[in-house]
Amino acid sequence: MSKKSPFFGELPARYKFFLNPYSDIRFTRCPQCEGKTSQKKVPLMIHIDPQYPVNLNYTCRYCPKCDILIAHRDEIEGHLHRLFSERAPEVIGNDYMVMGTTERAYWKEGFTKPHLPPEALANLHGFKEYLNFERTGGWLPNEKEKKLPELQPEPEDSFFVDNVDEAMKLIEKMKKHLPIVVRPNNALVKSLRRQGFNIDRYKPLEIQSVLYMGNEAGIACDITPKGREDTPVICSLTQLEVMGNDALAEEMKAYQRERIKNLARYPGNERPMSFTITPRRR
Repeated sequence: MSKKSPFFGELPARYKFFLNPYSDIRFTRCPQCEGKTSQKKVPLMIHIDPQYPVNLNYTCRYCPKCDILIAHRDEIEGHLHRLFSERAPEVIGNDYMVMGTTERAYWKEGFTKPHLPPEALANLHGFKEYLNFERTGGWLPNEKEKKLPELQPEPEDSFFVDNVDEAMKLIEKMKKHLPIVVRPNNALVKSLRRQGFNIDRYKPLEIQSVLYMGNEAGIACDITPKGREDTPVICSLTQLEVMGNDALAEEMKAYQRERIKNLARYPGNERPMSFTITPRRR
């Protein structure tokens, strides 16, 4: 049986997708045509409630004849369990949905250039269909004996930058003190000037709002200059110079140091993730 895709993403849909719920079968043969399946490694875009996007580079089973991509639920949940167990344990067990796939080049780019949700959707291939195969006239797995696979060392593509729980606590504190006065760092000044913003390195800006943009971007701040409200500017907290030495300022600085340190640990990252976005005018 199948369910039509809700058409996530703006790129052409790819694959019929089956999230295999059975831990004791790996579908080395296609459940539809019974032909042999191959392995296919693709970046899967997964949304975990309420606001945790993950782009997981994962090896699926694939039937080229039926164009069916098969991921194993126990493995996916094992990766998510490993990913969130230390950083945001309260997320474990939340509902999630595999939304589609992205290009491998786009996935790689995410480690040096963070992706915002609108951009992610623009680079997402949704699934043509969601499939569900049920075994009839045979066995069904014993749910009482079901358990997550033994956790393996965290793969490179599952590196988790922030302690999400601590980041969300900081965001709530920042929201109570908005607007927060900051200054742009040199990299942000250069980036904004290229986009037509006449920004002075030493002229204070104000954080108007703050939100969490996932593993790749971390805490993001709306610093839209006055008079330019038609083109909002959002940047990473790591691109801002925090002013003052009160308790909140020290927490913000500590977050910046920790994020930059964690990014430096990840292979291929030589500088902190940061970004700006200036949406098209309506």
